[in-house]
Amino acid sequence: MEAATAIDRSRVSNRSATCLWCHQVAAHAEIVRNRGLCERCANDNSEIGWRVVYDRDRQIGAIPRNLRVAYGL
Repeated sequence: MEAATAIDRSRVSNRSATCLWCHQVAAHAEIVRNRGLCERCANDNSEIGWRVVYDRDRQIGAIPRNLRVAYGL
């Protein structure tokens, strides 16, 4: 039996994908890492990266402070 060879990870994938926000072409790995956004859009939109868990009918959670301010609640 021969010893297994190490995986060569030095090659960078040249696949490309488009950003879901600005629709510009970026590296596929960058798009996957930022959940569909290019690096620039991910940095620009980092302040909206939170997730709202609120259900008025079931009385789960509360309206986040930034939404209260934005909508005058």
